[in-house]
Amino acid sequence: MPRLSRAAIGWALYDWATSAYALCVLAGFFPILFESYWASELPAARETFWYGLFVSTASLIGALVAPFLGTLADVGSSRKRWLVTFALLGMCATLLLTFVGRGNWPLAGTIFVLGTVGYYGAYISYNGLLPVVSSKENRHFISGLGFSMGYLGGVLLFLGSILLVKLHQWFGLDSTIDAIHIAFIAAVVWWGLFTIPLLLTVREPPQSGAGISVGKSLSCLAETLREVFRNRNILWFLLAYWLYIDGVNTVVAMASNYGKTLGFKTDVMLITLVLSQVVGVPSTLLITWLSQRYRARPFLYFGIGLYLVIVSYGAFMPTTPIRLAGIEVEGLYVLGFLVGLGQGGIQALSRSTFSLLIPRDRTATYFGVYNMLGQYAAVLGPVLMGIVSQVTGSPRYGVAALAILFVAGALALTRVPLEKTG
Repeated sequence: MPRLSRAAIGWALYDWATSAYALCVLAGFFPILFESYWASELPAARETFWYGLFVSTASLIGALVAPFLGTLADVGSSRKRWLVTFALLGMCATLLLTFVGRGNWPLAGTIFVLGTVGYYGAYISYNGLLPVVSSKENRHFISGLGFSMGYLGGVLLFLGSILLVKLHQWFGLDSTIDAIHIAFIAAVVWWGLFTIPLLLTVREPPQSGAGISVGKSLSCLAETLREVFRNRNILWFLLAYWLYIDGVNTVVAMASNYGKTLGFKTDVMLITLVLSQVVGVPSTLLITWLSQRYRARPFLYFGIGLYLVIVSYGAFMPTTPIRLAGIEVEGLYVLGFLVGLGQGGIQALSRSTFSLLIPRDRTATYFGVYNMLGQYAAVLGPVLMGIVSQVTGSPRYGVAALAILFVAGALALTRVPLEKTG
């Protein structure tokens, strides 16, 4: 097990912190509250349309500002400053949601967009700090530690929030709405509290003569984009990453909708989400430790191959319980287990591998481009799923079609000499 510095632990704890928003708000309770409280008077089709529009707007804004924000964070070594700025935006927006009354879906959606932009914006600077808190010798493992901490922290708070909502009367609360509001407040406190270790332990190396200006940041961004197109290793890696991570993100983004389409109950889907998070903790640590000890390439291919298994299983997944080792389990649980095995590892290794390909003094700038392609990307996959499902008349074939993204990503990855990255 690699030795961990205080800075590395403090950095990884930010993933623990921000997972509160990712799981409890973004993926967990906001969609429920939007449908059943803020937009309850809208017809189902209109509610779905507006919810999707708010999610897409947040992703589009994030994608547009990501490269510029990364460059701005690099100028004057201000990654921590911008991390705090956007994290505070996300926290304040989450708090404001607790004051939005029933039926006011336009205001709730607008605040949600601001919170999501804050969450993703802070993550750009956070990714850019990875080379600061790790060396080439432990880069893969430290990256995996962050994702593992995120899974663990997120699931702990999420389970506590679920208990609060389900048993709200035991806690003296009048309704589930009040319980969800408290869950939002808890997410903000969690996010803020566990951001402090990063601020206290991580020290950015200063850049001499650097000043913060829009003109300088735009100039640096333009130079970075030129370098990306000149550097074939980075260009091929970003292409590969964009393809396979779009497939990964599509599996996550469309899982609930697909589960509902096949007739799985909400409780089953909730347990599947928690299962994937729990499995992701040890699997991510193991895969990144093995990658650090040996090489990253075979484990990146392992992750891509595992997702080929996931989409293949998802296409033929049974909707009735199956017997495994003499025990009846829901078929969706198997899918959640497989996702937990692969998701954290492929995300962590992608981040650490990219950080080893780029200049150390402009990590946030390059991660702005990286996040634009990956952190916000679930574009090709949903369109591919939709077209194939429409043509064939079956959503199962739509899931199977995602294999195209993983195969194409693996082929593009063969053009990158990953041996140089460890």
